[in-house]
Amino acid sequence: MSQKVETSKYIITTALMGFGHMRAAHNIAGYGHAAVVRVDREPYVGRVDKIIWNGAQNTHTQASREADGKNKLLYNWFEGILRIPEGNTPPSMAASKFVHVLDKFGMGRPFFDSLDGQVPSLLHTFYLHAMFSVYRKYPGKNFLLLCDTDFHRVWVPVDPKAGSIEYMVPISKSADRLVSYGVRPERIHVTGFPLPVADTGAKDMHTLVSTLDARKGRLRRDSQAPLSIMFPFSGSGAYFNAFEELVKSMFDQIKDGSLRLVVSCGDNDKVFADVERLFNRYGLYDSEQVQIIFDRDIFHSFDLFNEALKSTDLVITKPSEMVFYAALGIPMLFLPPIGAHEAGNREYLIDNGCAVDLPEISGFPKWLAENRTNERLLSLAEMGYRNLPKTGAFDIHELVVGGE
Repeated sequence: MSQKVETSKYIITTALMGFGHMRAAHNIAGYGHAAVVRVDREPYVGRVDKIIWNGAQNTHTQASREADGKNKLLYNWFEGILRIPEGNTPPSMAASKFVHVLDKFGMGRPFFDSLDGQVPSLLHTFYLHAMFSVYRKYPGKNFLLLCDTDFHRVWVPVDPKAGSIEYMVPISKSADRLVSYGVRPERIHVTGFPLPVADTGAKDMHTLVSTLDARKGRLRRDSQAPLSIMFPFSGSGAYFNAFEELVKSMFDQIKDGSLRLVVSCGDNDKVFADVERLFNRYGLYDSEQVQIIFDRDIFHSFDLFNEALKSTDLVITKPSEMVFYAALGIPMLFLPPIGAHEAGNREYLIDNGCAVDLPEISGFPKWLAENRTNERLLSLAEMGYRNLPKTGAFDIHELVVGGE
């Protein structure tokens, strides 16, 4: 059964396929006070929707969790599905055509019915309902935000010139990819990724400037405060094995108070339980040097995460949407990418001098001490702040409400 959406200036649609799409939606809503709708949950799903969402989310989760395991059959298949064309290779149209078929079977209908004849501007952070808007000839404004530097052809309708989608992309290279898929350049806007206003402040970046100054002091050892390392799990909970190795490697430094470890689990019950068990095994659960971020309300967990970022000095992550948070002046250490889109994100940050690949975990504390002493971590922080866009949430909001 559908439910009427209480409309504001615009509605943001999002879904769980990793945390990135929902994180982007939440950050924009924090700036623009827009309504956020999870179109993968009741009451916005019908029978077809449930089948597709459950299948896609379970496949994504299981494939991602194989990333640091021995059996990678599903992971390798998933990598093939996410492949992005190289050179002059034409893109596969199979996924785009499949989405068109899903529309014909009624997927997405409960959300559009919930609008009850109203036509608010729609901003999508995942492609499905943007495509359905095109195929249903939705009469209102229609925006699609891409949350990676590169992406599959499925983010564009079968006919790339159909409909009136206005695309928002994080970097100019993303715009080039859309043009190669047939999207008209005048419908593409380079906005950057939406960062949380809690970490930037208003457009003058006053919060960011003050937290960056404090972080630089800790990276230079001007402060007696422990170095704070953040490990944000993805929605799938990938790389738990690597996290376990890191805890073992950093145990002595955590116990002596020179390192602080913050682990973000989002709303993932399984990851939260696994982290609790791990910390209990090492006698760290009640330590002031560790913090677990978890809440069954995913958006509240993002608020806790955004607050913790203010005192974070280093992030260890796969190159998901988290790459764009380097703009806050936080050095990034990368786990291996999952999918070609994450490989593109990794390349973008490394080319901009604000990230490196995670070194051998067993020697991580030694590497960390050396790269603090030679100020390499400080350089990564400064390059991220200097080279990456920071006003994405503001610019996206202004673009959607422009003229209203």
